[in-house]
Amino acid sequence: MSYNNLYLDNFNKGINKVILEIENKSRTPDEFLNSLISETKKVKETSGRLFFFGNGASSSFANHMALDWSKNGKIPARVLSDSSLLTALSNDYSFEESFTEFAKINDLNKNDFVVTISSSGNSPNIVSLLKYAAEIGVKTFALNGLKEDNKSRKIANYSVFYDFKTYGMVECAHQLYLHLWLDAYMDIYEWEKIESQNMNIKNFKL
Repeated sequence: MSYNNLYLDNFNKGINKVILEIENKSRTPDEFLNSLISETKKVKETSGRLFFFGNGASSSFANHMALDWSKNGKIPARVLSDSSLLTALSNDYSFEESFTEFAKINDLNKNDFVVTISSSGNSPNIVSLLKYAAEIGVKTFALNGLKEDNKSRKIANYSVFYDFKTYGMVECAHQLYLHLWLDAYMDIYEWEKIESQNMNIKNFKL
């Protein structure tokens, strides 16, 4: 089998073996997604916000999804993407506390929902944030991978764990699930589409 086929075959097997947990208890894909969407609707109903956090490639995913949820999902989303703010918080506090301090500045509260994206699930700034959210009673959703005993998986209310051994696989799977969540929330069914989406504001069509 070619490298291309082996790569895609392994990815397909991995995403189908995803471990979905709510409060550290396994759930079926439908149970997990339905509960996640219900939690997201509560955020909308209470005028809450979504907060997305990640490092490196995961930071790019966080930026992207914050825009998609704000523009298309109609739920205000926050993300720490300003390099000046990130470096200022890291310098004044520490890099480990930068996400937590950003959450505090934005008055993170029980109407909000925190989403963390970390391939390892062990990034210190992600773990610190998840612990802080738990302390103040804010629900959290952690996308994680690589090692089953990672800290994000243990702390978060909602966890999506991909048992891949390489970062590229985990990152691709995380991006897939992030879009799955948003599309399901918005009742978008790719398999029923006849026309393509158009995100240009003049011809906007979901």
